[in-house]
Formats: sequence, C-alpha cells, structure tokens
Amino acid sequence: MLVSMSALEPANCPICEHNQTAFLFRKDGLNIVSCNQCRLIFVNPRVSAPMLAGDYISHYYPSEKRTRLVTDPMEWAQMTERLAEVTTKAAGRRLLDLGCGMGTFLHLAKSAGWETYGVDLSQAGCQYAREHYDLAVFCGDLFEANFPDDHFDVITLFHVLEHIPDPNPLLTEIRRILKPRIGKLVVEVPNGGSIQMKMQKENWPYVHPKDHLYYFSCQSLTDLLQKNRFDQIEVGKPRRVNVGKGAMEGIRFAIQKQISDLLVRLNLATVIRLYANCTKPINL
Repeated sequence: MLVSMSALEPANCPICEHNQTAFLFRKDGLNIVSCNQCRLIFVNPRVSAPMLAGDYISHYYPSEKRTRLVTDPMEWAQMTERLAEVTTKAAGRRLLDLGCGMGTFLHLAKSAGWETYGVDLSQAGCQYAREHYDLAVFCGDLFEANFPDDHFDVITLFHVLEHIPDPNPLLTEIRRILKPRIGKLVVEVPNGGSIQMKMQKENWPYVHPKDHLYYFSCQSLTDLLQKNRFDQIEVGKPRRVNVGKGAMEGIRFAIQKQISDLLVRLNLATVIRLYANCTKPINL
C-alpha cells in the first residue's frame, strides 16, 4: 500500500541525531535507509506521527484480528515464553507492559501472581483487556498515564519500540518510573541485523515501513539504551516455540530450533531481546 507524499515527514537518526544516510531499498513507496554514522536502519521520510497514532487508536485491533489473536495457540506460546524468561530476570513483581494490546501477556503474568498494569493507544485492545481479563489498563500514551517515580520492577516493550517516532522521550519517561538499580527494562524488536533482513531485504515479513519505523540491530539498540543512560545491558535468549502436533512436526521443530538457538547466540535471529537497568542518577 503506497503512502501519499503529503503524509510524510523527515526523520533524523534518534541515536546520533544526524541526517546523513545511505539508501538501502524501497517498499510501499517508502525509503529504508542506514545512518552513515551509527548504522541504524530506519524509514526516511516516514508517515507522520499524528497519522500513526490515529491508526493505532482506531484501527489496530479490528474484530477479525482480535479473534485470531485470542484463538491462535502460537500467540499464547510466545507470550508464555517471554514471561518465563522475564521471571528469571526480575527482582520484583510489579510489571508494566507498554503497548499491551489485548492483554494476553498481562493476563498470563497476573495469573502467575504478578501485579500488572498496561498502557496502549488502541481503544479496542484496552477494552478487550479490561472486559475479558479484568486488567488495569490505561488507554493513551505513557506520558498521560503519569505513573509515580521509581514505581515499577519491570517494564516490557514487546515489538513496540520500532513503532515509536521518537524513542528518546519515551525512554526518558520509562527511566523515571522504573525503580533504580533493581528495575528491569525489557525490549524485544525485530532484528534489523538478522540473517533474514540481510538476505530478504524488502521481502522480509517484518519490513512494513508504514508503521515499523526502525530496524534495530543488537548494537544499535544497545547504543540507543546507553544514550538514555540505561546500563547493565544483557542480551536475552528468545526461544523458538512449538504448537504443532505429530512426529514430523516435532522433527522439523527440533531442527529449526537448533538453527534458531545458534542464530540467537550470534545475534542474527529474527528478533532480539535486551534487558537493561538504570543505576545512574536521572539528573546526571
């Protein structure tokens, strides 16, 4: 789907704040470029922030998508895998899921004894999370939620940061509400440094530049977090999950998992997951 040029806005690299880039490829009428200084891959020019927000608020969870997500066993398996690893990293049990959608992850966490909160722009997603899972979800952006300082033990962003036009103010606000030293930020994004991205380029399924604005590698995501004074950054190990049945499916999964585990160790897998703390005083 092509985007009108009148709906686009220019963008600088959010890490080094430069606008000197190299053209990589084009998809859906939008250019994907690489920063000449830090090598972050991003869309430039991009869909304007107000248009993006409007789409998330009104159109991100149509009824057919809600039905598919609730009934898809892969969705539940992936959220279960995420929660299992987060649980091993956390020092406390007060959790905020930013971009919580329909609340699948929060529902699993709450069922496991976590104190859970969510934030999402989608009206339909928030309504579903409240009505079906009885979750405490704020419909709006994180700044409007106005959480107290040093409040959360864990803040998760699963496939959210690549959607945010300017991630720096968001990370500053996250840092304010995350407990110092023991608080853990969890970020999972499509891996712009993956084998698939390098080989498939515009044909990689995660490349949809209308709303995926950034394609972070492990290094560029680390650079962005360090710029915002997060430290003790640790690479997670997303595990391939299996919901298939039968012997052949099991054999195929076992082979794919071995390859996937190797790619994760080399930071070349489809997604990357980073954990970070904020131990430095916020006024430095």
